[in-house]
Amino acid sequence: MWIFNTIMILTVVATGFIVGITPLISRQATPFGISLPSQYVKDPTVQQYVKQYAIWIISISALLILPMLGLPLLFTFEQQLELILSIYVTVAITLQLILSFVLYLKYRKALQQWKQSLPTEAFNQHNRIIIDTHYHDKLTAIPFTTFFLAQFVIWLVTILLAVLNYDRIHELIPLNWNLNFEVSRTVEKSWKVVLALPGIQLLLIPIMQFGYYSFIKSRQKLSPVAPLISSEKSRLFREAWARFFFIMAVLTQLLLSCLYLYSLFIQDSHFGWLMTLTIIYLLYSLGGSIYLSLRYGQAGEKLSLPGDSDEDLAVYQDAEEDAKWIAGLFYFNPDDAAIFVEKRFGIGSTLNMARWQAWVTVLGLIAFLVITIIWSIMLG
Repeated sequence: MWIFNTIMILTVVATGFIVGITPLISRQATPFGISLPSQYVKDPTVQQYVKQYAIWIISISALLILPMLGLPLLFTFEQQLELILSIYVTVAITLQLILSFVLYLKYRKALQQWKQSLPTEAFNQHNRIIIDTHYHDKLTAIPFTTFFLAQFVIWLVTILLAVLNYDRIHELIPLNWNLNFEVSRTVEKSWKVVLALPGIQLLLIPIMQFGYYSFIKSRQKLSPVAPLISSEKSRLFREAWARFFFIMAVLTQLLLSCLYLYSLFIQDSHFGWLMTLTIIYLLYSLGGSIYLSLRYGQAGEKLSLPGDSDEDLAVYQDAEEDAKWIAGLFYFNPDDAAIFVEKRFGIGSTLNMARWQAWVTVLGLIAFLVITIIWSIMLG
């Protein structure tokens, strides 16, 4: 019971921490999605807004976990506690995201007003777009074929083990466990169930493949003051995250395979090691993403390389107009042929919503969610 509650608490805390530090790891030149003149990037007012946002979000998360500490004492009936905790965590994370967006808009508006008070000559800078045409040639990332095959082979071996040992599968296959890790929902063995269970695992492969592709192929943004250094930082940033994405893709498939094979062949014993693997997986995924975000920042901006300076780190001029970014989060530029671009706020890449390919991607993700829900209903 307490293990489940602890995992739920860590989920809320991790979500709040990651959202809270987002302005700290985003590009310094575009806090809250607003481009600033280079000499004002590290102004105390800007730094104050960023720190206040982080403090607010992390404090809200701390308050949200307080009721979770007392729920196991109020609800001793396990199924009731499981339902209450699940509902509460869903509501808590939703509330976190809503409040974080409200605070984001609040500080974004305050920063816009502050920006308008700056002297006119501060904006008389010549913006240049710097592109490294050999950037992707120098980028040493996991090949797309390797990224796909590593996942597919794990899935294929898993499904073959199930098919070749069909007679050894238990007559009742568990679909859910309670807080004491006892089976609470089962279905009768059939070829449909055995083949359908790893269906979600198979559907995840193109989703992960697409996420990896969009990250590697997104258009880079370089500093006009130090283009060579910023290009090198960007390369190191993408290579580090590429390795992390690859490991996470492999670990995700392995964990899903373990859960699948356990439900078919073991069920009643050795659940402790399976829970240990799950906890290690969660800690690695959260810890790894936080570490890389803090170490590299967006596009490697937080790295320190020989030859750079504080001025170079701060001057990532954004030649695109603010009008191309809706609320600083959504990019819409019909004149830009790029489908994937680096985020202004946060880590990684986003879509150019002026391109039809972007809308196909969004619809594809929605279709994946719908298929997942229908698949789960059919299994029941």
